[in-house]
Amino acid sequence: MVKAVIRSLIAGFSSIVIFAGCATRQVEPMDLPVEPFAGHVVTTPEGTWFTPCGSDPSTRWWVTYVDRAVAQAADAKTAGLLGEKQRTFVRWRASRTDERLVGPGGPALLVRDIFEVRPPSPTDCGD
Repeated sequence: MVKAVIRSLIAGFSSIVIFAGCATRQVEPMDLPVEPFAGHVVTTPEGTWFTPCGSDPSTRWWVTYVDRAVAQAADAKTAGLLGEKQRTFVRWRASRTDERLVGPGGPALLVRDIFEVRPPSPTDCGD
């Protein structure tokens, strides 16, 4: 089985180039379904990781911001809501990738719109 690896992420994500062995294909992020997600996000030196509500705490999806979320994430960082090694509760619209497109260590989440960013609380996920 050939492991797909993201070779480059292009600002604006007009396309994502994937290398699988010698074959190159393009995946259009716009073709992926967009869904609402809620959960916790943390940014580390290795990347930004998301754990959705209702999942095992060890679940983590690699996050990248696209579309309007690029500016929204920058604003949240400026406001101190998305800081390095800071666990934060988020609600957003995003596309979860499939086997054609993966992030480092697992599935990738292409965040398109951010609706809520705030410090975590014990009742974030309805627990």
